[in-house]
Amino acid sequence: MLRKPFTLRSVLIFLLAAFLALGLGACTTKNLPASKADYDVIVIGAGMGGLSAAAHLAVKGQKVLVLEKHHKVGGSTSNFRRGEFVFDTALHEMAGGGPGRLDRGLYQLIKLTGVDQKVEFYEVPHLYRSCFPGVDITLPTNWAGFKGALKKQWPEEAEGIETFHTLCRSVYGEMLELKDLFRYGGTRAKLTQIMVPLRQPNFFKWKDRTVRDLMDHCFKNEEIKAVVSQLWVYYGAPIEKQTALVMLAATETYLSDGAWHVKGTSQALSDGYAARIHELGGVVKTGTLVKKIVLENGRATGVATSDGQTYTARYVVANTDPYQLAYTLIGKENMPAAYLEKLEKMKPANSLFGVYLGLNVDLKAQGQEDSEILYNTSLDSRKNYDAMMKGDFRNGAAAITIYSNLGDSVYAPPGKSVVKLDAYSDISIWPKDPAAYARMKEQKVDELIALAANAIPALKDPKNIVFKEGYTPRTLERYTMNRGGVVYGFELTLDQWQKVPNTTPVENVFITSNWTQAWHGVGSCQLNGWRAARLILDREGIQ
Repeated sequence: MLRKPFTLRSVLIFLLAAFLALGLGACTTKNLPASKADYDVIVIGAGMGGLSAAAHLAVKGQKVLVLEKHHKVGGSTSNFRRGEFVFDTALHEMAGGGPGRLDRGLYQLIKLTGVDQKVEFYEVPHLYRSCFPGVDITLPTNWAGFKGALKKQWPEEAEGIETFHTLCRSVYGEMLELKDLFRYGGTRAKLTQIMVPLRQPNFFKWKDRTVRDLMDHCFKNEEIKAVVSQLWVYYGAPIEKQTALVMLAATETYLSDGAWHVKGTSQALSDGYAARIHELGGVVKTGTLVKKIVLENGRATGVATSDGQTYTARYVVANTDPYQLAYTLIGKENMPAAYLEKLEKMKPANSLFGVYLGLNVDLKAQGQEDSEILYNTSLDSRKNYDAMMKGDFRNGAAAITIYSNLGDSVYAPPGKSVVKLDAYSDISIWPKDPAAYARMKEQKVDELIALAANAIPALKDPKNIVFKEGYTPRTLERYTMNRGGVVYGFELTLDQWQKVPNTTPVENVFITSNWTQAWHGVGSCQLNGWRAARLILDREGIQ
C-alpha cells in the first residue's frame, strides 16, 4: 500500500534524518592540512572508486599516489585469462557510460578526466531478457523500444507503462538537481533540505517507498511487475525491501543514456584511468598493501605499507569498505563511538556466487542472440532471494551474461563462447573447512549451471563446457577484503539508502567505494570517486 502524502510531521522527520546523515563524519572545519608532504593525496585501492578519485584530483593539478595490493589495477573492474578464453570479472552493463544520447551524468565525469580518449565504449545489444514461468521477453536499451515491447505483451497496462516512464524521468531529474548537496555545509545545506518537499516533490515522495510500492502504483498484472522490476537482481534487496529510488534512477539512466560496455573488457577502463593518472604526473603502485593510515593529532599524515614504507600526504582517500577503514586502517580507538555504533547497526547487502564458463560451441551461431538473460524460477523476488541466500540455487534466480555475444572478439576464439553466471549468496553458508568448502562449491557450481541451462540449452551437455570456474563470497572476501565478501555495500533499504557519506570523522580522510552515498556498481563507483575528489578540491579552493 502507498503511504499518505507528506505532512508537516513527515517533513520534519525527513529534515532530521537528513541532518543526521550529513552529520555522520561530516567536517566543516576550514583548517587545511599541512602543506609539506610527499603527495597531496594518497589513494588506497585502485578499484574504480580509487582510480576515479585520483584522476579527478590529478586533472586539477594535485600530486597523487595510488597504492594497490594486487598486481594490476581495477579491482572488480578487471579481467582474467584461462587458456583461450578471456573473462570480464564483474561488469555486465554500465548505465550512461558511453557517448551520445543525453550526454549527462557518468559520461560527463569520464570526459572531465580525459579517460574518454583512452577507452572505446560500445552500446550493448539489449538491456535484458527476462524469463519467468510463463513469461519470456527481451527489452531494448531505449524508452521507445522498452515501452513498445511491454505494451505489445500487456496492452492493458499501457497507461501504467507511461506512468512508470514519467516517474523515472522526474525522480532522476530531481536527483540531479540535488547532486551537489553533498558539497554544501551549514545554512546552505539546511535551506536546500528544507526546500526539497517543494522543489523535488517526486523525489521526496518516493524516497520512503519500496520497489513493490512502485510496481503496485504503476501496474496491475503481476507478470509485468516482475519483468519491470527485474533489475532488482543488480541492486541487492528483494523488491519488498528495496528503495524505489534506485530502480527509478537506474532505469532512467539505462534507457535514456544507454547501457554500455568497454572494448577489450572492463580492464581497459581501469587501465585507461591508470594511464591518464600517469600522464598527469600521478603515481600508481601495484603490489603494495596499505596496512595503516598514520595519524598525528587526529589528522592523517600518510600511510604505512606492508613492505615497511611510509608515504606522507595532505589527504587520504580509501577505496575500501568502512569496516576495514575504521577498524584496521584508522583504528577504532581513533574513531568516535557514535560512528562505529552506526556502522554496526547498518545491514550489509548480499554477496555473490557465480561461475565462469568457456564453451566449445558458438551460441550465437546456434540462434542464441541474447547477451544478458535474467532467469527466475518464481515471479516472487523474495522467494528467489531467500532460495539463493540459503544456497538453494536451483530454485532461485541467475543473471546470465553471454560476453561473446557482445560483439567484442576479445572473449573467445571463433566458434566458441564465454558465459558468466551470477547469483546472490551469503558467506555464512560456505564452510571454512577446505575439504567441505571444495565439495560444496563443486556441487553448487553444477546446480547453477543446471538452472542456467533452462535459458541456454547448450549447457545441458557437459561436453560443450571446456572450462568452468566458480567463485563464492569467500573468494570475494579474499580479493576485495570487504566484510563478508559483500560487493554491493549496504543494503539499499528505506532506512539506509543513503549509505555513509564520503567524509569520515578524520577530517582529511575520505572514503569512496560501493558502501558510500552514490550507491554501487562500476558507474556509481566512478561517481563516488568524483565526489571524494570534489570535497578535497573544495577545501583547497579549486574549481
